[in-house]
Amino acid sequence: MKRLLTWILLAASCILPAKAAFIYSGLQNIAIPTNFDGVYLNIDNAATSSSLITGWDVNFFFGGYGIANSTDFQPGRTGTGNMDSIMAMTLYEEVGGATLFSVGEGGSDSHMGSSPGQFQSGIEHYLGFRFVKDGGGPMLFGAMRVVLTINEPGGVIKDWAWEDSGSPYVAPEPGRVVLLLTGLSSLALRRRKARQKQ
Repeated sequence: MKRLLTWILLAASCILPAKAAFIYSGLQNIAIPTNFDGVYLNIDNAATSSSLITGWDVNFFFGGYGIANSTDFQPGRTGTGNMDSIMAMTLYEEVGGATLFSVGEGGSDSHMGSSPGQFQSGIEHYLGFRFVKDGGGPMLFGAMRVVLTINEPGGVIKDWAWEDSGSPYVAPEPGRVVLLLTGLSSLALRRRKARQKQ
């Protein structure tokens, strides 16, 4: 039993950032419309709307072919211009000091394609970002799991997460995190039942 617990804790240390709180949105599956209005998203509270909302961070439209960002939310880009292409991240890629960001409101319509670093239509990718929470505070780093399309149905914002200390963020696969937490819960429940029988 101690070996199993040690293995689970070791696995957790490899998946989750150390000494930081990992804030996860939970599975959202927010559909991205194929119109110009799109979907505005506030990642602090998961509020969405087809029109401008208070505290909006990002707006995906035309299935994800178009992306607009607020001044408080900056996606990772190919350069520091606020219209430079937004980069598709790979799993376990770090979002932090080496990631390129712009300042101010911006957008992108050049992030779709088949070249490295581009979002491929209908394929799941990660969008790295930095942002400031609605109440202010330090710049935080995170990633969003998305499927974007070129003005076709099927675009979806699956979920997102950030690291709340301001340290760089490495995107873990949400499924692995859920499995790990489920395993830890099952282990704790078994131990509790075993103690009750004694």
